[in-house]
Amino acid sequence: MRHIVLVSVLTATSALAQAPSAPSAPKGDAPAETKGVEKAADKASEPAPPPLPPLPGDAAAVEPAGAGSTLGADEVARLKAELKADLKAEVQAELRAQLKTELETAARDQSTAKAAAQEWQEERWIEEVKPKLNFLEIDGYFRFRFDLFNRLDLGTYDPINQRGTSGFPVPTTYRPFDGATCDENTPDNFSGGACSTEAGDTQTIISTNMRLRLDPTLNVSEDIRIRSTVDVFDNIVLGSTPESLPGFAQNPTLPLPMFAASQNPPQEGLNSIYDAIRIRRVWAEVMTPVGQLRFGRMPQQFGLGLLANDGNKLDQDFGDNADQIVFGTRIAGHIIAPGYSWSSSGPFGRGGGAGAGGDSNQGFFQGEQGQRYNLDPKDDVHSFMLVVAKKDTEADIKETLRQGKTLLNYGVFGVYRTQAFDIPAYYSSAQSVLTNPALGPDQYVSRNANAGIGSLWGRFQWDKLKIEAEAVGIVGQVDGTSTSSGGLDASDASLRVVEDGVVVDKPLFILQGGVAVESSYAFLNDQLVVGLDAGAASGDDAFGFGTRPVINQNPKAGDLDGKQYGECLGERLATPVDGVDCQQVDNDVTSFRFDSDYIVDMILWREVLGTVTDAFYVKPNISYYFTPDLGLRADVVYSQAIFASSTPGQQNPLGLELDVRGFYANEGGFYFMPQVGFLLPLGGLNHYKDTALSDEKFRNAQFAWTFQLFAGIQF
Repeated sequence: MRHIVLVSVLTATSALAQAPSAPSAPKGDAPAETKGVEKAADKASEPAPPPLPPLPGDAAAVEPAGAGSTLGADEVARLKAELKADLKAEVQAELRAQLKTELETAARDQSTAKAAAQEWQEERWIEEVKPKLNFLEIDGYFRFRFDLFNRLDLGTYDPINQRGTSGFPVPTTYRPFDGATCDENTPDNFSGGACSTEAGDTQTIISTNMRLRLDPTLNVSEDIRIRSTVDVFDNIVLGSTPESLPGFAQNPTLPLPMFAASQNPPQEGLNSIYDAIRIRRVWAEVMTPVGQLRFGRMPQQFGLGLLANDGNKLDQDFGDNADQIVFGTRIAGHIIAPGYSWSSSGPFGRGGGAGAGGDSNQGFFQGEQGQRYNLDPKDDVHSFMLVVAKKDTEADIKETLRQGKTLLNYGVFGVYRTQAFDIPAYYSSAQSVLTNPALGPDQYVSRNANAGIGSLWGRFQWDKLKIEAEAVGIVGQVDGTSTSSGGLDASDASLRVVEDGVVVDKPLFILQGGVAVESSYAFLNDQLVVGLDAGAASGDDAFGFGTRPVINQNPKAGDLDGKQYGECLGERLATPVDGVDCQQVDNDVTSFRFDSDYIVDMILWREVLGTVTDAFYVKPNISYYFTPDLGLRADVVYSQAIFASSTPGQQNPLGLELDVRGFYANEGGFYFMPQVGFLLPLGGLNHYKDTALSDEKFRNAQFAWTFQLFAGIQF
């Protein structure tokens, strides 16, 4: 507006510059506010008006010399003064009218411009903000995996004794006696049937699977959203649900899969172990002025993922979920997040019936609708947790490194877990959750269990160097150790000893730890990257690795897996007391297991043993990037057990593995990775020398390899 007024004044002044000249008034005659106008009028250049005739009887009129005028000098001066005053008034009036018009026009223009600006800003707000508030957003990925496994059973599986040194299954057509060993010395009780005189490949498994993972987000408002994770065809094996399934009874028109022309949708209990769609998580996030509140079933992730791993990476298969409520805020650059987790609630039922004992001795009928209730809080497992961490965003990390500064991120994850009572009958059978029998006080066991769990994580970055590490520790005690119903004070019979002639139930002590380190350094404009990774998990000198300890409750030397406590140590009593003759027992569990989604290699820890436990490994690696999205990587992994007694071969060395992969990704989200792995098993994966085998050919572990193709689309 100030500029518009200035332009108007300049325009008026320019116009007045063309006005006729008038005699100047004496100084001080005109008011101050009109001096500028008078000065402009004096400079006017329009033609002068004709001379006025003399007034009658005006004797004072004097005609100027040579002008031919009859007016006197005083009359001329008076007329000039009047003309000047009239001209000044007229110019002022015109100027005021012009300024008023200009101001009104400027005001209208400004109002129109403001309205247009508001309209444009509103349109831009709609364009920029509304996409962020789309009610439904869907992220996720689709993956497709092809696997070829050759002799991942290590060639140690004895089909007659049904014993091996690898957790990987053998093919259903497994015929280890084919070829040269197929003679009269072949055991005739081999369940695989008669062998062939011609050698055949019965060591290879070929399989393809896929998964669609969806992460829908419902944006209720800018501060409130509901998130979830849904898997479609979760790791479904391609070709596993042909229309010929589930068999003759349900499909009488198509008895042979040879003629199957279609695949049926997976249905749990009918043609698959689970349904086509699996809802893994649903939780809410509410942003408040002081922090964020989360509640529901949500992913659990911390550090490298040794203890808690959400399994959200493209090549992971499991994923940790927690039913919890967490509040997180930021103080002094640190994330502070206390929370509570319902780790286990025990039996549940519904209301409105005749009670637990009245509804046919069931808490609820299968398929019955209605609200469910936790039937007793006394058997709940409570977990109280706290996370304190300093973790920069990717943008902040890049900027810090660009400035040549060092970067240090770190955090601690602590959990206190406790349980007063337990009902072993509830989870001892897969059907107990569905039938949910009425459980009385006599089926309760006094656990009095407490545990402290902690994880420390740190990441150091400087220039091209990156080092990241996580260390985990667990300490706890369980007083009531019974895994079956037997009364409130029941204990595991394997933990009973005789002390001073009295039978005593020993508590179970837990002391475990694990650590992993990942490092890398980049050369040649980040094209060449070398690294050294390593990890270790505490072990237990009990027989077997303890990866799946429930399966084998009485392990012996040479077993691949088994229960990690309960072995009687030392000599037994000659005269038992109440049937107990042990004086000292193994009543601790010290073997820590890495989370199954922390991937170390392709064969040994991922397939043969399942996860890292009771061992350490060293993994140098090298990567070369042809472009930021195309490259190669090679890893060499040496693994060794901490306790030889845990291995099948009763030796520490486990294996040397070489893994090579190529990888390609593009901006559209497509990812492709072919990879090959070779495992040279060592003495720890052989059969123990005292193990009885049907044939010595199974004694020593053999070379194994795998080829895999991985394709995925991330969105």
